[in-house]
Amino acid sequence: MNRTEDFKRRVGAVFLPQADAVDVPDDDAGALALLAAPPVPPPVPLPKPPIRICRTTLKQGCYTLAFTPAPATIFSTRFRGTLRVEQQANGRMRFSGDLYSYRWFDHIKPPFPVMTDEAADTGGAIPIYTRRSYFAYLKGTSARMSALVPAGKPCTFSLSFDQFNYNQPATGFSGSFNPAPTRSVRFDFTTTTTPGLYNGTAFLGSTPIGSVSIRWVSDKYRKANVNLHTLKGAVAPPASVAGSTMETIFADVGWGVTYNDGGQINLPSSLSSVNINSCWSQANLHTLMQSVPGYNPAALDSAWNVQLVAVPAQLGCSRGIMFDSGPGDLDRIPREGSATFSHDGYPANEVPDGMGGSHYDSAANKQQKDVPRAYLRSATHEIGHAFNQIHQNFEAGLDNSIMSPTPSVAEVLGLTGTFPNDIALRFNDTVKGHLRHLPDPAVRPGAMEFFGSTVSAPQAADVAWLDGLDMEVTTDVDRVALGQPVQLSWTLTNNGQLPIPAPSTLDVETQQARVSVTDPLGHVTFMRTPALDACPHLELIELAPGESIKGSTTLYWGTDGFAFEVPGHHVVDVIGLWDAQGTPIGAQGETHVFVTYPQGNENEVAALLLHPDVGRAVATGALQGKAQERIGRAQKLSGEHAATEALQRIGIAGKPKRPSRAKRKK
Repeated sequence: MNRTEDFKRRVGAVFLPQADAVDVPDDDAGALALLAAPPVPPPVPLPKPPIRICRTTLKQGCYTLAFTPAPATIFSTRFRGTLRVEQQANGRMRFSGDLYSYRWFDHIKPPFPVMTDEAADTGGAIPIYTRRSYFAYLKGTSARMSALVPAGKPCTFSLSFDQFNYNQPATGFSGSFNPAPTRSVRFDFTTTTTPGLYNGTAFLGSTPIGSVSIRWVSDKYRKANVNLHTLKGAVAPPASVAGSTMETIFADVGWGVTYNDGGQINLPSSLSSVNINSCWSQANLHTLMQSVPGYNPAALDSAWNVQLVAVPAQLGCSRGIMFDSGPGDLDRIPREGSATFSHDGYPANEVPDGMGGSHYDSAANKQQKDVPRAYLRSATHEIGHAFNQIHQNFEAGLDNSIMSPTPSVAEVLGLTGTFPNDIALRFNDTVKGHLRHLPDPAVRPGAMEFFGSTVSAPQAADVAWLDGLDMEVTTDVDRVALGQPVQLSWTLTNNGQLPIPAPSTLDVETQQARVSVTDPLGHVTFMRTPALDACPHLELIELAPGESIKGSTTLYWGTDGFAFEVPGHHVVDVIGLWDAQGTPIGAQGETHVFVTYPQGNENEVAALLLHPDVGRAVATGALQGKAQERIGRAQKLSGEHAATEALQRIGIAGKPKRPSRAKRKK
């Protein structure tokens, strides 16, 4: 397979629309030209009303948004949402919006309130809508804020958008956006006598398609709650460091974050066997989150809530984690919870300075609870993951900002300052742009799953495919039955003459290895693991000539689908992809698998096993939903089927129960 063919699909690139800054002219050139042109006397002199150029400046922050398609009845679907406006330097503006569907008829209850299609006055509060009603993202593309109007008439302006409809999943809320916009629309507004309220008409090209209204409600773009609970034996992150708090850090982004300290909590009885001073599993952290007072995942439809739990752990546990992803997401409601580890910290050998010391400087070998500035930064970093933000080595490059990994911040400060005194308690401009203008489902907790570095996958043309860097891909079998897991392995070898920078690990959990399967019809399925590491510690090594790095996975199911769903010839592709000083480096290899045509009851076995609950069980090693029941039924149908035997080998299925000798004689 050509290295660059279908590259975006094969590396699992996630498309998220996001508004960019647009130029807003200072005036209307056409209007100025008209005013400057010499008058043409009409055949019959008529009174000429005065004309003026009117310019509108929108206040920065959040507006409520109402769009009513025409024609509209009481039974029609309408749309409510928010519009975010960011005024930038040099007359530029960045704006984006989200639409949620609703119907008046569904909400008419005594005492029958008056219904209106005008953007609601929420008294300064940013509205929150249900995840299931999310409809579309509006990416601002151009703005005309000045117009020629008769004296005494209200000002007019227009905003243009590319509309991206959201592909809502059948279950859950983690959908997707297509790369091409659904349509392009223009909203023409007129000012009103109410400050901050603008009414107008929506257009598709030159055709009016309904009425639209916006109303300014807040100088913040979005709002959320961070709810802290501290396990007895742990120490909470500091509420304030040199005037900086989690609330002020997010205020710098333009978010209104309310930080609620729920105090200490006891270890629930279901975790009585857990050593709180060891590294915690994601599943145990999720169980702890579910025990905190007031925890209610249904509330995510009325508030953006993130639960932060502080536990002791110990040095070497990676300081914290956004655990509500992959195997740790026990209820499949992503990004509700993050954890911070008070007794973990900054091992000196994690970032050595090469001179017998550490870039952690005075914090070396100390615990987080004893380094307040670094502890606040680390806890906020995990909250950033809960809002679906990724490590900055995948985007803007490593820097001294909150979404860069702690060891990388220490390395940066090894050149420009000291750790922890010079830690910047802020998000960089790239992350600020995401938090302000990504679609709601991409950032709000409980919506889209954590997407990791696939959201910033490079273009194929930008990848360096180094000579001598070879990827060998193998499977334990080359002929499989429908529903059968396959053990996939790969080996990256430097067959060149010089050392090459390469990752110390090459696995799907860190997305350093990307696995895809192309079926007989040419359809590509990226094997997106549900066990994605939200906060990986990535280390580059010098891969010497002749040296190799190995990786493996069970090839069966990913959140984008199954590897083998149809009989015939399949191409299994592995792409190693990593960044070395700003340059993406890649290595690719493939192997071939033939899926046999089912015979006898093999169709029934495949129908039972090719189900997402079984797939997730194989991918995570945890039996959830109806996986156990389906596997048991498949074993009864054919205990010696290649698929059920493979499930036994990997430990997902036990040995099938055989009938007793007496029953067999009958």
